Amino acid sequence: MKEFWLWDAPAKEEQRAIANLFLRVFVGFVMLTHGFLKLTNFATLSTQFFDPLGIGTEASLILSIFAEVVCSFLLILGLLTRPAALVLVINMSVAAFLVHSEHLFAQKELALMYLAIYIVVTVVGGGKYSLDWVLFTSKVNKLQKSCQNMSAFDRIIRMYVALVLWYFVLAGIAHGVGAIILLVISIPLLVTSFWGYCGMYNMLGKKSCKR
Repeated sequence: MKEFWLWDAPAKEEQRAIANLFLRVFVGFVMLTHGFLKLTNFATLSTQFFDPLGIGTEASLILSIFAEVVCSFLLILGLLTRPAALVLVINMSVAAFLVHSEHLFAQKELALMYLAIYIVVTVVGGGKYSLDWVLFTSKVNKLQKSCQNMSAFDRIIRMYVALVLWYFVLAGIAHGVGAIILLVISIPLLVTSFWGYCGMYNMLGKKSCKR
């Protein structure tokens, strides 16, 4: 028990599982408050909601409610955790980089905090205390281990490059089409850094890891 309080003591598997459960359930319930607020004010918001895809304000609002209500429930249950978290990643990316694109950083901060949490949940999945663990995890873990072709250094470099691209957008260094291009480039960099698999390496018959 004493080693739990040491700064350099690694978290045990059970502690990581409980921390994962707490993060998932906490962010799920907090986001539900935003989703229910949109749902109860649907008539008012449907005429003035942000429409980044050009599909209409009402349709955009429905997509946002789906992400913040339905996907938050899925996170709480730990069912289809990664797809649900990915939808919320997209939702918060739109909020941070499009809705608040012209605003000060303080107005983007909350969306970015949610975005960071959802990225973590997308990577780690539902964890031991989830319906995903019972239904899917054992098979997925075997598949993921067999598909990795990137070294740890390669993955870290990609992650930092993606974060630098995000900084260019958030700091206002890149604007308009240029900002969109940087965001599009950052997505595969982040995805491949998290999963350890690069499709381009596979096409070229290359790999950066020793395995």
